[in-house]
Amino acid sequence: MARIAVVDDEVELRDRAADALRGRGFQVQCFATIGAAVGHLEAHPPDLLVTEAALRDGSGLDMIARLRDATARGFPVIVASSRRGEQDILRGYAAGACDYLLKPYACDELLAKVTVHLARRDQVSTVGPLELPTTAQLAFGRYRLGAPLGRGAGGIVYSALDPSDRRVALKVLTLFEDARAEARLRFLREVYALSSVRHPHVAGIVDFGASEGRLYYAMERVEGPTLFRKVMAEGRAGEAQALALVAGLASALEAMRRCDLVHRDVKPGNIILRGGRWDDPVLIDFGLAKRPFDRGLTGPDIWTGTPGYIPPEVILGHGHDHKGDLFSLGLVCRFALLGEEPFPAMRGLPLLYHMTREQVPVPAGASPDMRAFLDQLTALDPAERPATAADVARRVDALARRITRPRAA
Repeated sequence: MARIAVVDDEVELRDRAADALRGRGFQVQCFATIGAAVGHLEAHPPDLLVTEAALRDGSGLDMIARLRDATARGFPVIVASSRRGEQDILRGYAAGACDYLLKPYACDELLAKVTVHLARRDQVSTVGPLELPTTAQLAFGRYRLGAPLGRGAGGIVYSALDPSDRRVALKVLTLFEDARAEARLRFLREVYALSSVRHPHVAGIVDFGASEGRLYYAMERVEGPTLFRKVMAEGRAGEAQALALVAGLASALEAMRRCDLVHRDVKPGNIILRGGRWDDPVLIDFGLAKRPFDRGLTGPDIWTGTPGYIPPEVILGHGHDHKGDLFSLGLVCRFALLGEEPFPAMRGLPLLYHMTREQVPVPAGASPDMRAFLDQLTALDPAERPATAADVARRVDALARRITRPRAA
């Protein structure tokens, strides 16, 4: 029987919801705080999550994003909130929720939504090569599918071979997500961004299209760990390695800037080190990428990105431009050097509030040149950051020469 997690600090409503779900035969785990829920749910992902949007110890929406990053498989999420505004509801969907409950909700409404989303999850989870549009056992008439590489809120990524036997990653928008306007928009944004930028440090798209209602694209298969997994498994980078990492990413962001694109989610989990090499990073996951003037379905007052890497001006509602990506790049460099988030003891709204008021501390053991470089990249005021990613690349080149230059006897 499906396992349901309920995270809510309103005891009476939480208990009523749990009783109703158990009455239908579901296994239910209840949590009153994010602190109590996150560790358990990261280790034991539920089949469906129901969470309050605003909890005593932080934001349920931030918790959703954290669980999406930490768990290998996706699961449906229903957000419950007493806030009824359009922007509040869109904020829940932008965080990765698949449905919304207005509090106080009736248990029958909760049961109906849970039943529908579990049924959809079961259908999506059984999608295999023969359930995709096929011709002669080829998905979309072109691709021989291997094992799934990942499954998230927006789609499934398969290992595949194209007609020339080139290894690709084939991303398919899942059948039910395809019906959601925002999921389609993000998928198409990703296709647009990947099609617009040709660069060795950006995962390149090789094909895209639609068949029988399914959107798909194929991108080059980049072999290697994410920066996050590299640091967790092998330890922190030295300064020369961190600068090599930043040099590659800065050149990728400059290529995007020249195409008038902003990534908006630069973080360790969205960077693959090709072959495990620090000097060959590849930027991936362009689902949030957009032109600065294109609002689409997410206006400037809706945060996009990953808590802990969101620029302060975005948190304050001033929009996300190329300098916002440079701020996130500075935090990526800091993560490579330290192996931890900017404020590891904080979560949710306290973290976001803190990042708008406090300069991110730079590594105490770093060289003076590196400290000054990170201070500038992560300046709270965008005007104090480098003007472009090309300026960052030039600064990195000068720093790298000083670090690697042999010292006089």
